[in-house]
Amino acid sequence: MRRILVLLSIMIVTACAAKTENMSHYYPEYVGGDFFLTEDMALFENDEQNFSFFKNALVRQTDCCSSGRQIALLPKGTKVQISNILRYINFTNDCNEAIGNVTINGKRLDFEYFVNCNYQGVKVAKDLPWKRKL
Repeated sequence: MRRILVLLSIMIVTACAAKTENMSHYYPEYVGGDFFLTEDMALFENDEQNFSFFKNALVRQTDCCSSGRQIALLPKGTKVQISNILRYINFTNDCNEAIGNVTINGKRLDFEYFVNCNYQGVKVAKDLPWKRKL
């Protein structure tokens, strides 16, 4: 009985552990180097207690669901760097996040941008809010 409980505990811990997978090969035109925002965006400091790569989140200014302290409004044309798109799987979450940074007042701030979720297989987004050239 004790062995069964130990085995069951190990299985639960393993199933709940966060896993991360590189998804950049699905997004070659959106990853690697400098880009320019194609719409007005905002940078927020996250106050959510969910799985996050960074404490800052890039969101659309029209997004009603951002929470936390606003750091800056970023107008269309703002230069950002996007280094990766990662898939994280954590228990019931299976989502993609873009990882990047922006320089504000001479300070580099890392951020994440929620791309989408993959609940029925990998879903590749076609409308990310940045391009190499405007």
